[in-house]
Amino acid sequence: MSWFKNKIRPSRLAETIRPPQIEFVGEQTGPVEDNLKARFCPQFASAHTVESAYLARVSYGDNSHCSVVLCIRSSIEVDQVLREKLAQIFAEVFRADQHLDILFMREDQEMQLQKVCKPFYHRERLTIPPK
Repeated sequence: MSWFKNKIRPSRLAETIRPPQIEFVGEQTGPVEDNLKARFCPQFASAHTVESAYLARVSYGDNSHCSVVLCIRSSIEVDQVLREKLAQIFAEVFRADQHLDILFMREDQEMQLQKVCKPFYHRERLTIPPK
């Protein structure tokens, strides 16, 4: 999976950056965040590539500043169509001067994130019992 994230600012195109360091700090919670998470979930369910999603506080090596990041574990590296849909939802909720970082994370990154944050979306896997 990719290290890069997409920074979404509704007033301009998304930019791709590759931070040299990512430290997961904790979960981002609150009434506004809960509303945003609820609006994202149907998109994740219909994408069929999203395994889990987290809204986390992340440091990129500067301990004095944390960013809020939508962390997605997907079966494909980056889903551009999904990213655009999420950007549109974010733009409907937040002012134009706000931005959302999106990280399509690798398995090892998700394991680190799970130490400080729980997913708000997790795809249910159907298991077929053996005969």
